Amino acid sequence: MKYADSEKGSLASTSTNSLKRNYDAFLTKSTKLGLEVRGIQPVTEEERTPGLGALLNIGAIWLSANSTVLTLSTGGLGPSSFGMSARDTCLTILFFNLLGNLLPSYLGTFGPKLGMRQMCIARYSFGYFPVILVCLLNLVGMIGFCSLNAVSGGQVLSAVSSGGLSWTVGIVIIAVIALFVSFAGLKLLHTFERYAWMVITIMFIFVAGCAGRQLDVIHSVAFEPATAGSVLSFGAVILGYGMTWAPLASDFSAYLPAETPSWKVFTCNYLGLNLPLILLQCLGACVQVGAMAIPEWSDGYDANGLGGLLDAVMMPLKGFRKFVLVVLALGISTNNAPTIYSCSLTLQTFLPYLLYVPRFLLSTVATGVYLPIAIVIATRFEEALNNFLSCLGYWTALFGGVLIIDHLLFRRGNFASYDIADWDSPKRLPFGVAALAAGLCGCGIVVVSMSQIWWTGPLAAQIDGGGDIATELGFAVAALTYMPFKWLELKLDRRQIGY
Repeated sequence: MKYADSEKGSLASTSTNSLKRNYDAFLTKSTKLGLEVRGIQPVTEEERTPGLGALLNIGAIWLSANSTVLTLSTGGLGPSSFGMSARDTCLTILFFNLLGNLLPSYLGTFGPKLGMRQMCIARYSFGYFPVILVCLLNLVGMIGFCSLNAVSGGQVLSAVSSGGLSWTVGIVIIAVIALFVSFAGLKLLHTFERYAWMVITIMFIFVAGCAGRQLDVIHSVAFEPATAGSVLSFGAVILGYGMTWAPLASDFSAYLPAETPSWKVFTCNYLGLNLPLILLQCLGACVQVGAMAIPEWSDGYDANGLGGLLDAVMMPLKGFRKFVLVVLALGISTNNAPTIYSCSLTLQTFLPYLLYVPRFLLSTVATGVYLPIAIVIATRFEEALNNFLSCLGYWTALFGGVLIIDHLLFRRGNFASYDIADWDSPKRLPFGVAALAAGLCGCGIVVVSMSQIWWTGPLAAQIDGGGDIATELGFAVAALTYMPFKWLELKLDRRQIGY
C-alpha cells in the first residue's frame, strides 16, 4: 500500500513537472515571437528603461491615444446634445479638461516610484479583495471606450467605401488591428505611439483646413446663451473622457526609473492629455456646428455618422480625402491598443489566478467582449457616448478621491510607506472597508447631483437647466468621508504598516 501511494505521488509529481515544462516552453516561444508575457508583477529596477526618450514616450502615448475621431465627436456633443455655441463649447472644453486631467496626470507619477500598475497600487487603499469591485468598474469603462472607438472607426471606414463597407465590418477591422498592436506589450506600444500621433495630427490638420473654409458659416449659426446647466452637464462629459484615464495611468509609467522626478512625469502626462483633447474637441465642436448650417455636411452625417460628416468636410481634397479618412480610422488603434493592454492587466488584478495566463490571451478575450457591444450600440452612437462618458466620470472621481487622501494625508506623500513585497498578500494589505465606505458615501451624493436623460437628481434640478455636478461633489465627498473611516480602520486593524 505504501508502494502504491508512493507511485501515485511520483506520477502526480511527474505530471505537474510536465505541465510546468510545457507552460514554460509556451512562454518562451511567445517571447521569441515578440509577445509580452509579463503580467502585473512589480517591475524591478533592472527592468526599467532610463533616459529622456523613455520619459517622452509617456507623453507620446497620451498624445496618440487621444488623437482620435472619438475625441473629435466628443467635442461635437456640446452643440448637438446641449445646444451650446461653438464659443461656449470650446470654453467649457478648455476649463474642464484643465481641471479633470490633473487626476490621471498625478496618479501617473506613482508608476515610477512603485513599479506597479494602477490597479495593484489601488490594493494599498482598497485592500486585496475589495479592489475587485474597482477592477470591475474599470473593466466596464475600458470595454465601453473600446466599443465607442470601434464604432467611430467603423463609421469612417464605411464612409471611405461610400457605404459599400458596412459599419459592422469596419468595427471588426478596427478591433483586430488594435488587438495585434497590444499583443507585443509596452515596448512596442511605446514605439508605435511615439510616431503615430505625428501622422494622425497631419491628417487632422487637413480636416481643420477644410473646415476653416466654412468658418464664416460656422460663426453665423445662432444659439441661445448657454445655461449653467448645459455648461455643467457638458463639462461632466468632458471630465468623463480625460479623467477616466486615471485608473490606468501608472500602467504606462511603471517602467520608468524610480529616481525620475515626479514633476517631469506629471508634465508629460498633463501636456500629452490636454493638447489633443482640447484641440480636437474644439475642432469637433466647430465641425458639428457646421453640420447644422451646411446641407452637404448634414447629409453626410445622416448617411454615415461621423465618418460621413468628415467625408463631406474634406470634399475639397477630392480623392485624397479617402486616404486621410483611412488613416484616421486606423488611428483608432492608438487608443484601443493601450486600453486593451491595460484591460488585460486589470483582469489579472480582478481574478488573481489569471496571473498565470499570458497577458496577450486576456487581450483577446477583452476584444471578444467589446466587439459585439460595439456592433449593438453603433446605431445609437451619440446617445451612448453622451450617457457613458458622464457616468464613467462619476466612479473615477470616487476612486481618485480615496487614493489621493490616502497617499497625501495618511501616508504623508511617502512612497516608502508602500511595502512592494505586500502587493499580492491579502493578510498584509488593508481591509479596504474605509475605502468602500467612502465610495458608498460618494455614490449617495452622485445620485442626487447627477443629470442624465433617464434621471435628474434633486440637487442637479436646482441648477438652471439641470446641471450635472456629480463628478465634482462625488470626488469631494469620497475624499472627506475617507478621513474618519480610515482613522477608524487603522484603530481597529493594528497590522497595517506604512501609516
